[in-house]
Amino acid sequence: MKAKSTLGVLVTAILAGGPAVPADAAGTAWAGAAAAAPHTTASRAAVAHRGGTRTAGAVVRDVHLPNCGGDYFKPCEGRPWYLFLRDGRWVAFPDAARYATEAGGRRADEVEDDPAPFAVSGDGRTIGYVRARDGRVVLRRWPGGKATVLPAYGKGVGTKYVGLELSADGRRALVDFSAARKRRPGLVIDVASGRTLRTLPEGDVPRGFSADGDEVLVTRTHSDNTVEVVAHGLDGSSVADTPPQVVVGAGTSLALETDGRTVVALLEADADRKQPEQVRRYDLRAHAWTGPARPVKPGRGASDLSWRPGGRLELTRREEDADRGFSDTWVHSLDVSTGALRKLDRYRITDDGPKR
Repeated sequence: MKAKSTLGVLVTAILAGGPAVPADAAGTAWAGAAAAAPHTTASRAAVAHRGGTRTAGAVVRDVHLPNCGGDYFKPCEGRPWYLFLRDGRWVAFPDAARYATEAGGRRADEVEDDPAPFAVSGDGRTIGYVRARDGRVVLRRWPGGKATVLPAYGKGVGTKYVGLELSADGRRALVDFSAARKRRPGLVIDVASGRTLRTLPEGDVPRGFSADGDEVLVTRTHSDNTVEVVAHGLDGSSVADTPPQVVVGAGTSLALETDGRTVVALLEADADRKQPEQVRRYDLRAHAWTGPARPVKPGRGASDLSWRPGGRLELTRREEDADRGFSDTWVHSLDVSTGALRKLDRYRITDDGPKR
């Protein structure tokens, strides 16, 4: 059994614009939330939106599921998922299932749980989750948007093996089954209508939408253990290549640019070679690197690339302190041509909720 973090589950959705809530030692990111609305629920937040108040700050910055399992993940009894909003509010979201299930519908593990999937778009205005009462996947604009209810994809595979991803602008969703024992094609869904836009080959492992959401980047492992990178267009086209395997290393984060062929690879640091973390572009159609690798300023925590609306690439780093029970997140914009970072946000999340 693999030990998990003592912290709850976090899904990052950091937005540009608006004030950041700093993670200072005495006042955590929850300080503003406690002062504003410590007991806000999702329905009340949506009512406030429809009434014309606080709309600018209502976008989702992150989501969090508190853990009470010590060294293993167990959702705290009676505590739901929470939405951490841009304006600092901490909003309970009990409509979302807390733990994942096996194919028969029971909890995924008798000793420790896996969280049910939960996704947030790059703009923080669309969320995707498994509904607690019936296991169906729900996609909805936030706050107060109409819900698009999809099938209960966990039937036959279990939600433990269902993944959800959203495009940067929240228009499209990806339902992924690549981790399931009984594999099935992944589905790209139109959020507004629920219509399937494209199916992905069984076993393709999604690495995210392209910057404009018109393609999905995946990796595909072959029998000789080489890994192919494929960009599937929603128009039915695909571009594939087996690049230098450093591109698909375990510590590499990938992002597909708007052209549907250029992959940005964030290559992990190599201490033995005294090589820092680097960023570099690779062209799947030309089968070649395009330009030199650029060093990226080191920082704390694991790194991940993601797109925001307008094609802005962001590097997010998160570091957990299990002993002290909190997680720190740093968000930077990344210039691929130079490797330069610009700090956009920083915050701290704890399992104790808002703090004064």
